Amino acid sequence: MENLSLDVEPRSDVGKTAARRLRRAGLVPGVVYGIHDSAPVSVDPRALEKILRSSGGLNAVFQLNVQGEKKMVRPVLVKSLDRDPMKDDILHADFLEIHMDQKIKVAVPLLFVGESKGVKMGGVLSVLLRELEVECLPDAIPSEIEVDITEVDTNDVIHVRDLGLPGDVDLVTELEDPVVTVIVPVEEEEVVPEVAEGEEGEVPAEGEEGAAPAEGGEAEASSGDAEKKEG
Repeated sequence: MENLSLDVEPRSDVGKTAARRLRRAGLVPGVVYGIHDSAPVSVDPRALEKILRSSGGLNAVFQLNVQGEKKMVRPVLVKSLDRDPMKDDILHADFLEIHMDQKIKVAVPLLFVGESKGVKMGGVLSVLLRELEVECLPDAIPSEIEVDITEVDTNDVIHVRDLGLPGDVDLVTELEDPVVTVIVPVEEEEVVPEVAEGEEGEVPAEGEEGAAPAEGGEAEASSGDAEKKEG
């Protein structure tokens, strides 16, 4: 655990009002559970952030010291964090107590390194999987798993089976799951609206073929024919 430890205080007040009061005091609510009965605690978010930054993220295993407890050695990892969507501040933390000699399942983030051939040729990198589920002892949890995409050309696919894992880490994610590919962007064709014959917007001039008869023309012609008949 690299001698990492976090001091927390037990708390008896629970609920939204108590949580708001705790945050105003610069702390956040948390819960520790797993081996023993779950216990609500108050946490210094700055101290927790420091541990996460220095140890590679949520899969960090460290010692949780609940003040006033007889049991001082309590190895945990962060099971989940609630963060403010705007400020990214920690709002709540769940700690899972673990046995250091028993394997656990965790999700390990993937780190994509290099620039693929396909991207250099104008393709677009499509990431289909961002973490792997693995099983291992707590002190063998990798902080991340590297995925080298340098040789990935357009339409190539890297699958889970292509990734390398440490020998003491067992894979849980399916081997055939795709991880990343490079796709060829689809060029949008310019759509030219079809114009029917005679719909160019031109109005035939009077007297031309297809022009409408002048107003009253039909009536005048009929009147002339009548006069010829009478004559």
